[in-house]
Amino acid sequence: MAPRAAAPSRAQRLTGLAVLIALALVALGVLYTQGRYDPASWGWGSAAPGGDAGPLAALAVPGLEPREAGASFDPATLSDKIDGKAELYLAAGFQRLYTRRYALKGNPAAWLELMLYRMKDPRAAFSVFSNQRRPGPTPPGLGPNAYATSNALYLADGPWYLEAVASAPDAGLIKGLDAAARAIVAALPKDQAAAVPGEAALFPPQGLKPGSVVLLAKDAFGMAGLNQIFIASYPQGAPERIAWLARRAGPEAAEQEAAAYARFLETNGGRMAPAPRAIRGARLTELLGVWELVWPQGSYVAGVRGAESQEATLELAMRLHKRLSEVKP
Repeated sequence: MAPRAAAPSRAQRLTGLAVLIALALVALGVLYTQGRYDPASWGWGSAAPGGDAGPLAALAVPGLEPREAGASFDPATLSDKIDGKAELYLAAGFQRLYTRRYALKGNPAAWLELMLYRMKDPRAAFSVFSNQRRPGPTPPGLGPNAYATSNALYLADGPWYLEAVASAPDAGLIKGLDAAARAIVAALPKDQAAAVPGEAALFPPQGLKPGSVVLLAKDAFGMAGLNQIFIASYPQGAPERIAWLARRAGPEAAEQEAAAYARFLETNGGRMAPAPRAIRGARLTELLGVWELVWPQGSYVAGVRGAESQEATLELAMRLHKRLSEVKP
C-alpha cells in the first residue's frame, strides 16, 4: 500500500499564504511603478535615427524651430527610446513612435520634445493615455482626453497619443507645448473618431473620481486573459472601491468570463459567500479581508472590488447594475 502524503500543518498553510501575499504586493508595486512612469521625471532615451519623423516632419509651430530632423521607432526598437516602459504600449497596440525636438526661436537651450505614438485604434490610444494620466488641468480646446502638468502636455486623439515634454517648467516652453499640441491636432488625419470609448461613459456618475477611468489592455487584476477592462475609482471608504466592466462578444462569453474570474479568486484563496439575488448570476467573494462581486449582464461582464465592507461593495454594484440596465447593453 502506497504511503499517503501528510496534510500540511496550519503553520505551513500560513507560511504559504504569507508568501503568496508578499508576491502579490511585489507584483502590485511593479505594476504601480510602471503605470506611474513619467518621462518628464526620468528623462528620455537618445533619439537613435530610424525612419523619419512621420507627421512631425513637416510640422511648423509658431514660436518654435526644429532642433533635429526627428526619428521614428517600431515595435522592435521602441525600448531603445522608452526603456522599461515599452511593454505597456506594446500590450495596448503600439504601431509606431515619431519624435522630434524643437527649441524656442533664438534660444536653443530652451527646448521641448514631441513624442507622437500611432496606436492600432482609438481604444489603444485611450488605454495608454488613461494608464499614464496624472492630476492636471485640461487645456481648453484640446478635447476631454488631454491634460497638462508643470512641464508637459499629454493627449489622445483618435488612434494617436501625444507626449509633449519641455526641458524645464519655463513659461515660454509651456506656451510652446500648447502651440505644438494644437498644431498636431489640426494636422493629424481624422480617419477615426476621437471620442472616448463608449464603455467609459457607463460608470455611475455619482461618486466617480474625476479622471479615474482607465482601460487595462491585458491581464487585468493579475488574471491572464482578462483583457480590455475599463476600471473607475469611487473614493468613498477605504480602501478605494473599483468598479469595472468590459463588453464581450455576447451574453455567453460574458457569463463564461464572470465564472472564470470567480474561479480565479477562489483559486487564490477567496471565500465564496451568498450573492444578492437582485443581480442575476452574481458571485460574491471575500479575499484577504476585501470583497469582490462579479456578474454577467447582457454582453457585459462587470464587477466591484476592493472594499472591506460587503455593504459598500454591494451598494456600488447595485448602482452599476442599474446603470447598465438603463443603457440596455
